Amino acid sequence: MKSRSAIRGINLGGWLVVEKWMTPSLFRGIDAIDEHSLSQTAEGRRRIVQHRKSFITEDDLVWMATHGVELVRIPVGYWLFQGTDEYVGGLTELDWAMDMAERHGLQVLLDLHGLPGSQNGKMHSGKQGEKLWYAEEKFQRRSLELCEIAAKRYGNSAALWGIEIINEPIVTSWREQVVLRRYYRNAYKLLDKMLPQSVYIVFSDAFMPLLMAGALLGKRAMMDVHWYSFGTNWHKYDSPEQYFRKVQRRARMLRFLQLFHPVIIGEWNMMMEHGARERFAVTPGRKMSVEHYHVQKAAYERAVAHTYWSYKAEHEGSWNYRNLIEQGLISEVEK
Repeated sequence: MKSRSAIRGINLGGWLVVEKWMTPSLFRGIDAIDEHSLSQTAEGRRRIVQHRKSFITEDDLVWMATHGVELVRIPVGYWLFQGTDEYVGGLTELDWAMDMAERHGLQVLLDLHGLPGSQNGKMHSGKQGEKLWYAEEKFQRRSLELCEIAAKRYGNSAALWGIEIINEPIVTSWREQVVLRRYYRNAYKLLDKMLPQSVYIVFSDAFMPLLMAGALLGKRAMMDVHWYSFGTNWHKYDSPEQYFRKVQRRARMLRFLQLFHPVIIGEWNMMMEHGARERFAVTPGRKMSVEHYHVQKAAYERAVAHTYWSYKAEHEGSWNYRNLIEQGLISEVEK
């Protein structure tokens, strides 16, 4: 196992893929639940265009570079690359982000967050509802085309650290498992021919890290694992410390997973739900969440990299990394 610390990173969530809970002002007064429905109105489209230009600026990249951030995971939707009237584009902003990252010495993991047909039916895939990606071969082909377009456009960028070929696919059958693994192999074969050898090809664990270990093997294959506390059954634990011991055991899992391939913790967060506070009779405050942050970060040092979700949001709190730093709740920031 490597002796150096994991690469520290953050996600640019809520920017080029809009999520209502992260930027509620974009949706205010409009009957829309996701980026797709917001894009169906003239006012919604106007707001998205303005949001693309203002939510992330060069000042943000400078802040990251001077506060210990090394890797920026940028979620994007297929509509940025493959023209469609159903969404608002944003390729100019992505081009700008790659240039700014290179200028300020940051690395970029380009995350294909929303694929045609939706790989999970969630808001963060662009359109909430059905997940049609598995059932329609045309969506899988278009996703491979998306990988190719991204590699051609950014493959020679000094900032490109990796391309993530899918985000958080939800698998509910063995048939879908077969489709997903076939896509992994095809995408890897395609990108392996196009990208410099230093660039990782990242695939998702589909929330099943042990089952997906070894699903994609290759010199530059990397598994992305997302660990949040949302699904925790707090009644199983007698104290926060008992839960934290479970989190600490993730270091052992990472050691096992990396027998197959490198691992990145692509999304994680200090947030602990209200159920935890109710269970442990914790008064409002951040002490338990801050401890949760440090316990996780220590465990995730076993990974090659970890990227916190997210850099910023419209509201303060655990989802807003910059706000946490500026409030002094977490502090190991300066290089």
